[in-house]
Amino acid sequence: MIEHLKANKDKLRDTTYSILGLVLMQAAAQLLLYPLLARMMGEVRYGELQYLMAFVNVGTVSIGTAANLSRITAPQREREGAGGSYNRFLLTVSLLGLPFCLLIRRFGGVSMDLPTTVTYYLVFVAMAFRYYADVIYKITLCYRRYFLYYFTIGVGYVLGALLFCRTGIWPLAILTGELAGVLMAYLTEKELRGGGASAVHLEKSTLRALLLLCLSEGVGNLILNADRLMLKLLVGPAAVTVYYLSTLVGKTMSLVSTPLSGVLLGHLARYEGGLRRRTLGWLVPVSLCVILLCTGAAALGGYLALLLLYPAERAAVAPYLILGSLSEVLYFTTTVLTALLVRFGKKRYQIYTNGLFALCFIGLGIPATLLFDVWGFAVAAVIAGGLRWSTAVALLFFSAKK
Repeated sequence: MIEHLKANKDKLRDTTYSILGLVLMQAAAQLLLYPLLARMMGEVRYGELQYLMAFVNVGTVSIGTAANLSRITAPQREREGAGGSYNRFLLTVSLLGLPFCLLIRRFGGVSMDLPTTVTYYLVFVAMAFRYYADVIYKITLCYRRYFLYYFTIGVGYVLGALLFCRTGIWPLAILTGELAGVLMAYLTEKELRGGGASAVHLEKSTLRALLLLCLSEGVGNLILNADRLMLKLLVGPAAVTVYYLSTLVGKTMSLVSTPLSGVLLGHLARYEGGLRRRTLGWLVPVSLCVILLCTGAAALGGYLALLLLYPAERAAVAPYLILGSLSEVLYFTTTVLTALLVRFGKKRYQIYTNGLFALCFIGLGIPATLLFDVWGFAVAAVIAGGLRWSTAVALLFFSAKK
């Protein structure tokens, strides 16, 4: 009994450290950095910023997240000693990102001067490593350092805001925070750098799983960022700003799913048992309650954020708050469920979940946006999110033992 209580206390402590660190980082980003960028750049240019960052999120953020998930679910020998192999993989992707960024500059529909292009590419690289690097704290279950990692990124964002005011180069503002976190992790964690006597190479099965996760994360992030891409191309950059602000608090809340999934996977990596269907009896009712409560909180928080941080956009954004919040809450709730799928199901199940999500989103989203602008897009996003949640729940029951 005492050991059980101690284990629950440790998990609660780990989750608290994880969420607190991420909340501090997001406070620096969402309360200082991005409102400052929006105020100084204006509605159209800020929409272009969010559009360009969507390419980063779909590209190297997906790769970094996939490498993170791959390492934490790999066999123990690779989980502890394959840091060098993962770093080489990320470096290769980063080099491939250079021509990708040049294509975005040439054909992306947004004007970028040379300093902006260079710093934009560096953001592209830094975010791949930043989304991967916190894996070391999940492996070691050292969540105090996990907290310091995200706290360092938040401090970097504050410094980045000051640099933006001096230079006017918007990617520099984001790069400062991302680079601060990467440097802290790689300078202080030997296991993250790899090499040494304990270094091992990835097995073919692990590499295949990594590539599958890259595909799955890429599809998921493509849909998560489709608001910026589709609305920019089909409606215009001002529509990107309107819908992005309607989902602002929901997106911020959705980032809580990252540490929750990380804590969950960190402990499940050491769990040798299986998942039984009778233990999933609480899954649907609890998930639905979380979705309803978080949607209400996100919509209310979004309205307060408009009053305090974005008063000029309040009238345009307010009608979309409920739908925008619901779509984001559905997304992050399902993200926690897919962490269970990665551990207890087959990794391709995550591709099935995100693939159906993508087909529904694109199949409904494009015609709905063309016919009804932002309203059509918002409704399509909710329908696609509901399908993704339903698919993840069904696959979990299918994967569980009777």
